[in-house]
Amino acid sequence: MKCPKCGYELTEGHLYCDHCGEEIRIVPDFEPEIEREMTETLATLFVELAEETAPEFPEEKDEGEGPGLKLEGDSGNGLPSDRGNGKNGESKAEEGSKKAGKHKGKNAKKKGSPGKIAGAACILLLMAAAAAAWGNYSYRSLYSVEYQVHEAEEEAALERYTQAITWMEKAHELDPGNADILFQIADYYDVQGKNDMVLSTMEQILHKPDIYGDTAEEKAYEKTIKIYEELGEYQAISRLLKSCDREDIVTQFQQFLAKPPEFSYEGARYKEVLPLKLSANTSGKIYYTLDGTRPDRDSMVYTAPIFLEMGSYIVTAYFVNDYGIESEVVSNTYHIEVQAPAPPEVSVYSGEYDAPRMIEVEVPEGCTVYYTADGSDPTIDSPRYVTAISMPLGESVYKFIAVSPEGAVSEATERNYKLVLHTDITTDMAVANVIQALMRADVLLDESGKLRGMSGRNVYKYNAVVRIEGSGDYYVVYEYYEDATGIQSKTERMYGVNVQTGFACRITYDTEGKIVLVDI
Repeated sequence: MKCPKCGYELTEGHLYCDHCGEEIRIVPDFEPEIEREMTETLATLFVELAEETAPEFPEEKDEGEGPGLKLEGDSGNGLPSDRGNGKNGESKAEEGSKKAGKHKGKNAKKKGSPGKIAGAACILLLMAAAAAAWGNYSYRSLYSVEYQVHEAEEEAALERYTQAITWMEKAHELDPGNADILFQIADYYDVQGKNDMVLSTMEQILHKPDIYGDTAEEKAYEKTIKIYEELGEYQAISRLLKSCDREDIVTQFQQFLAKPPEFSYEGARYKEVLPLKLSANTSGKIYYTLDGTRPDRDSMVYTAPIFLEMGSYIVTAYFVNDYGIESEVVSNTYHIEVQAPAPPEVSVYSGEYDAPRMIEVEVPEGCTVYYTADGSDPTIDSPRYVTAISMPLGESVYKFIAVSPEGAVSEATERNYKLVLHTDITTDMAVANVIQALMRADVLLDESGKLRGMSGRNVYKYNAVVRIEGSGDYYVVYEYYEDATGIQSKTERMYGVNVQTGFACRITYDTEGKIVLVDI
């Protein structure tokens, strides 16, 4: 149907033209029962008015006589009597003339009542106008969206939500493209705790986003996901988002998705060690294997880059987010072909020693050396070798590795040492001697390391034993400051104690980096 004013194609159910605003006057299809009642009422009123305005005619007989008019002097054979020409005959004629005049006057009065006829016509016109107005009101009541919404709100105010939903459903039939009506219906279901009906109502919008628009679609996703979240149905949220083709909505709720882990390197052949990184779209855990087997929640958990060195690897992984939703399993194959550097050369061989030695390492060109002193396997996270290391007292196990610029790791060089000094001065005695010397110098107030004007104290710890050229072997003791909270931090001062005499002094360095002993 087109607008009679501008010719624009009208939207079904709309009372006004969407283009020019012209009111659309449509003859309503009344309900059969309502139409029947109107027809009967109008018919009854019309009959009553017709009876009041109809003319009255006299009966064709004289009072007290049978059929026909019998005049005096009639011989009974229908012929007039001679007496009719006399005086009496004249009187009868006059009387008949008067009666005729009387009837004529009465009929004339009835027939000539223009006031009543005009009144009846006015009443009929008013009734027709009232019927038209009532029909227009009835149409607006039955086919107006605003009326249905108003009635729904009235019912909802009285907490009669079932009736309110019925009115809103009628409004939606009249205006099927109005998303606000569906959201209101969903709210009424929500108040009643009918989550399944809320979800069903939102599905109407999600299935027809082209009709209801982007804003309504986003709002429907929000309301649907909120319901699922309250119910703890996170898998349902995941399925819903996977079917969504709007990236902005998926990004907004990505915490409910578990996308497969992403690999920082594609599977291929490489001539360098790969620090392979795995990443996920949100918080959770990545489980992986390196031999191609399918990972599960008992597999290794990714926490740091995986260093793929010489060899072949099939890295298989999947992601589990904080809601327990699992991603698909993904896998990449890597072949690492890198020339590993030669193992580091260490100057001091394994063995037992009765004098301190400095452990020096020859670092391969372009490489970095890392080491451990407890027998564990070193990695790039282990201490880095920078300068010679003092051999510790007692037994120790050192391991060294060289790492090339490409990330290739050499085999480890291992050294086992046992250092035993022939002296009566122990490390504990060396520490005590340092404290006593500092007390004599008025640096410390007591053996606990208390300082004048300070809330904290000094703490002294044995670190190593070294041979100082031209002076002999010395225990090296480091100084730490401990604050009132118990936190310790190393100071720049260190002390030496002769392993044979127990004499304590301070250790410093000259401009050339050589050790210098200074009296306390």
